[in-house]
Amino acid sequence: MTGRGRAAIPLALSLSLAGCARSAAGPPPELVTARAAVVQAQDNPLSQLAIAELKQAEQALAIAEREERKSPRSPSARDAAYVARRRAQCSLLSALVRANQSALVRARQSQRAAEQQRARAGGEPAPAAPDPADDVDLDSALERARMRPPRMRPQQSAR
Repeated sequence: MTGRGRAAIPLALSLSLAGCARSAAGPPPELVTARAAVVQAQDNPLSQLAIAELKQAEQALAIAEREERKSPRSPSARDAAYVARRRAQCSLLSALVRANQSALVRARQSQRAAEQQRARAGGEPAPAAPDPADDVDLDSALERARMRPPRMRPQQSAR
């Protein structure tokens, strides 16, 4: 090896170590993803429909950031970031479900009003009021599903 080649080795080694140190200084990707998910949930125009879930996501993110400060890149910090990201996603989905529930209620009310108007215009009696049991209560169904033990899928035979 020439003198020039030997001089290049320490330079290359120091540059590669500097690159490793710089990448380790930033937050872990799990925490970055969790932060982005919480910001997305906060910026969602429907976020007012899922305030409690959004608050849980923000609290979970605070825990993840505290864990990261306490023990950087530890499994507990990564796990907390994962929980924060999932809570933010739950917030988005809860808001969407509630918006869809409201839209469904409005559509049913509009349909009932149109049917009653048609019945009055045609001289026919208005249809009987629909049974409230026909309306699905998604919140209670979701709560029951959370409490139900998970179903085990039967093993499929290999063919």
